[in-house]
Amino acid sequence: MDLKGIMDGITLDIKETTKTLFETMIMLDLNYGDASLVDETQIKTDVIGMVSFTGQYHGVVGIFCSKKFALKVASSMLMMELEEFNNDVKDAVGEVSNMIAGNIKTKMSEKYGEMHLSIPIVIAGEGLSITAVGNVPTVSDTALSCFSKDPWLMTYFISEKEKFGVGLLLKESK
Repeated sequence: MDLKGIMDGITLDIKETTKTLFETMIMLDLNYGDASLVDETQIKTDVIGMVSFTGQYHGVVGIFCSKKFALKVASSMLMMELEEFNNDVKDAVGEVSNMIAGNIKTKMSEKYGEMHLSIPIVIAGEGLSITAVGNVPTVSDTALSCFSKDPWLMTYFISEKEKFGVGLLLKESK
């Protein structure tokens, strides 16, 4: 499937879905940045929320954001100030990923056939513990790198001076 040929339609679906979700359920203002095919071997970020889908087309919807933005989203959703990355923040990022993927899936199913979603997976590049020689644990704050041999259709948004991306990998099933 040539993503370039359907990019505008899917980008509009991602834009509308994400903007509506943030303005109605998360209560954060959201501005649309830009969209492009990102043909990099790695996308670097602090937090990734992913939901895969299968059907006539298969792929992944991913949320790529900073730790600071993940805390802001979770705080808004839970209506309490969160200052550290914990399971509540992971759950919130997973729920946002799932809601965006579900809405995108619904819109795409109308054009490209029925699709089924997986449960969300959230990966955060913080607090990774590595045991070095001598059994001394070292904790590291690090960014994640998401590797893909296929290009992501990345749609970027800005909320309260934080930029985040909604990515889509889409392939036709054989």
